[in-house]
Amino acid sequence: MKTLSELFSHFFTHKDFLPPASEIAGTLFTPLHFICAGILLVLLVTTAVWVAKRREKTIRTVFLVIWLATLILEPTKIVWETLSGASHNFEWGGILPLYPCSIFMYAMPFVIFGRGRLRYMGCGYVCTLGLLGAAVNFFYPANILSNYSCLSFAGFHTFFFHGAILFCALVMLISGYHSYKSAKTVWDLLLPALPALAVSVVANLVNFSKIGSDYMFFKLNSFFMAPLGALLPDAVSVLLVYAIYLFIHALPYLPCYIRHRLLTARGLHASHVLQENNSELKNKEDPIIERDRITH
Repeated sequence: MKTLSELFSHFFTHKDFLPPASEIAGTLFTPLHFICAGILLVLLVTTAVWVAKRREKTIRTVFLVIWLATLILEPTKIVWETLSGASHNFEWGGILPLYPCSIFMYAMPFVIFGRGRLRYMGCGYVCTLGLLGAAVNFFYPANILSNYSCLSFAGFHTFFFHGAILFCALVMLISGYHSYKSAKTVWDLLLPALPALAVSVVANLVNFSKIGSDYMFFKLNSFFMAPLGALLPDAVSVLLVYAIYLFIHALPYLPCYIRHRLLTARGLHASHVLQENNSELKNKEDPIIERDRITH
């Protein structure tokens, strides 16, 4: 049984100087990882339910505090990772905030300060791609906990950042701040993808520069996608990933969009039938009215 001081002894230690993961408490899928993740998840859900019952002004204030915290924490993590490593080099190919979950920092101003379509766009990202990416990284943080303990600065960052996205998405959906039921047009399906589309421009400028990274996974060179990326030309990979992102953003809205289109079509059909019936009735009544007029 390790003491508390031993558990936190490598809190700010870079992975370049850490012992093997098997010798570190709290790495991926260890008992300490499950305990910490379980406690955080309970706190996240209960707090989200409580905040969702507050006034909209309070909800926006909570969102603002969380957003500012991520704006402080992200560059702090970048500086720490750069200065505490063995090389002290800035890793342009992997450290820039140009990942699907990083878009949270750029979308939240629209969530907090936006109105109408702008707020819908920001919330749309958080409740689709943001929610999916955060859930994957919260429950399966292999990219971080394969090297670090959950009781480390890197572990804290990944749980806080992805937990923040999950929290905001839950608050939006529970409170009605955002709803999947509001999609009535094709534009409503596409609008949530605009933040990701904007960030993807910068991501691909870096991906296809001399740096040669795989930000937002457009080259399909990361994780389990690498074998597929090796087979496909870059142009096909990029188009495929764009299609996947569009589908992810639109999917939660599709059921209500389809339902609205069906109801609209039925309404138009019913209106057309009613007009035809009224026209037939009028055609039948006209000779009777004319005959009555002549008779009298």
